[in-house]
Amino acid sequence: MKYLKLLMALIFFFTLISTSSYIAFADDDFGKHHEHYEWEYGKKEHIDDRYEDAGEMIGWGTVITFAVAGLIFPMRRLTKPMITTFPSIKQVYISITKFLGKYHILIGIATLILGISHGILMYLHEGRLEDEGVSGLVSIIVFTIAGVIGLMLFKNKKVKSLRTTHMTLIAFSIVIGLFHIFIS
Repeated sequence: MKYLKLLMALIFFFTLISTSSYIAFADDDFGKHHEHYEWEYGKKEHIDDRYEDAGEMIGWGTVITFAVAGLIFPMRRLTKPMITTFPSIKQVYISITKFLGKYHILIGIATLILGISHGILMYLHEGRLEDEGVSGLVSIIVFTIAGVIGLMLFKNKKVKSLRTTHMTLIAFSIVIGLFHIFIS
């Protein structure tokens, strides 16, 4: 529960910082803005740029949470070799693996929320759905389907086909997401 509270506090702090509405400068006299603050920007363009900046930050947050949620697979696969090779890190390695296993679903949900928020903010900035937006949308849709299958897997851990489908859809989502990043 402490980790969930910490995660929620970090998301709140990140959102608070990324959506600030006014930048004050030390030489801001009589309501005039700094010469570089609105350089060739009107009020609407400045607001649109704020959507873009917040959307890009949330997009990278999506990538980071996606990677953290995905760490559970290699960590579990490498447990025995890591413990036998480096016995001094056994306790730390096992605790990290248990943490990732315990909060894998919550981190996945946070990834989905961040991905949807990224898409909404970038759509508000662009005003239309372009090629990179379509690829991001497809990636999030595939990720959502993989998440639903992952929840079914959580209820029925013995069904191997669910695990294979979950991991295959996640792999497709990663490939489409990387394509989305490279064309953006």
